[in-house]
Amino acid sequence: METHREPKHQQKKRSRDWGVDVAAIAGSLVHEIKNPLSTLNINAQLLLEDWKDAEKPRELRTVRRLKVMISELERLERILQSFLRFTERHELSLQPSSLNSLLEEVVELVGAQLAQGAIQLRLWLDPGLKVFPFDPDLMRQVVLNLILNARHAMAGKGGELILRTRTVARDGHPWAVCEVIDTGHGVPPHLREKIFDLYFSTRKDGSGLGLATSKRITEEHGGFIELETEEGKGSQFSVFLPMEPVQR
Repeated sequence: METHREPKHQQKKRSRDWGVDVAAIAGSLVHEIKNPLSTLNINAQLLLEDWKDAEKPRELRTVRRLKVMISELERLERILQSFLRFTERHELSLQPSSLNSLLEEVVELVGAQLAQGAIQLRLWLDPGLKVFPFDPDLMRQVVLNLILNARHAMAGKGGELILRTRTVARDGHPWAVCEVIDTGHGVPPHLREKIFDLYFSTRKDGSGLGLATSKRITEEHGGFIELETEEGKGSQFSVFLPMEPVQR
């Protein structure tokens, strides 16, 4: 029996449409959850106000529990707000821009802060990298997220952070590459497939949104991110951006 297979371009379109539908549903769900959460938070705060004169041990226990409840409700609201920002599709403002100039601006922004953490910052820019269309604001967010990730990987011991640009050819098309290289603790083998997952973080206080957001923004540009890492020695995140329009 002959098996009918849907053309690949239709599969990709259906996948994109499904992704948009899921994002819209997720956004609506977040809005529906936020309203009762806000109501719970307000009422918990009003209850806490009613117990402001608590003195007895039982009353003080109630106050502590209310404070824990409010803290957790506020945390849930922050998570939902972050998730809502993640599900919203970015409207790319593509304009001829210099990736080298963007990295120079980022260095000016974070250089002093990194130095305070004993992190030596090096900038290696490809002088032959030409201007090409990308969204500078969104790509600045990608680079800052990767730098923040590198800073956490070297926290407490310092190290070296390298920002590098280069160009490569793949399948006959030019790509600009932005590399963020650190000498931190690296990523253990069993975590490498999860590193870009939404809400996955190796830190207790991590949101798990930075790398996931960076991956999404890069893919919306038609690009991708590669990770090379060695446990105990460091990591290299390479952001590949097409210098010519990519057929979707």
